[in-house]
Amino acid sequence: MPLKQPHSSLNLRDIFFNRFCPNIRKHQGKIRFNGRAICTLDAGAGIYLCADLSLGHNLVNHCHAETYLKMHKDSQLYVNGYFKVFYGSSIEIFPGGVLSVGKGYINSGCVISCAKSITIEDGAAIARGVKIYDSDHHKIVDEHNGAVNCPKPIVIKRNVLVGVNAVILKGVTIGEGAVIAAGAVVTHNVAANCIAAGVPAVIIRQNINWS
Repeated sequence: MPLKQPHSSLNLRDIFFNRFCPNIRKHQGKIRFNGRAICTLDAGAGIYLCADLSLGHNLVNHCHAETYLKMHKDSQLYVNGYFKVFYGSSIEIFPGGVLSVGKGYINSGCVISCAKSITIEDGAAIARGVKIYDSDHHKIVDEHNGAVNCPKPIVIKRNVLVGVNAVILKGVTIGEGAVIAAGAVVTHNVAANCIAAGVPAVIIRQNINWS
């Protein structure tokens, strides 16, 4: 049976997930629930906490925006640094998928959809409305019935800045210190310390740093 959070009070929700939920393995850290943060874990799903995970982070007073973490059967989430999921965002990890996050954040209205493997290293600053998909979620076949659009891993290296409403698609590695411009659609690798912009995204500047 899937494990869903209790609906009675915030304290009971925190106690259940941080003390009694068998799907959560804590080395240190905990899940911080803010407002209407909803967490559902199917059989075999596991969260491995080496640092805190904040769901519904930075919630505005009287705001009813929901934040979702949905983990399907045998999916895995590794939290290697304090990671903040701002209010109104959603993370879904499909059967057998593995999501690994370091110290950083996704801002409000973001979507992470992980069918195979997504890695977000330390220092990620991911702006509002960003979408990250490692799969098309619909099978496309050729004339021989062979799949032509299998899921492929995504890796976002250390200290990457992703602008508002950018889309990062399957099979992409974004190098350390890179900047993805607002509205860009990333379909190919981006080298370290570069700015990528456009649809599809291309390198428009090299040898940059951001702060």
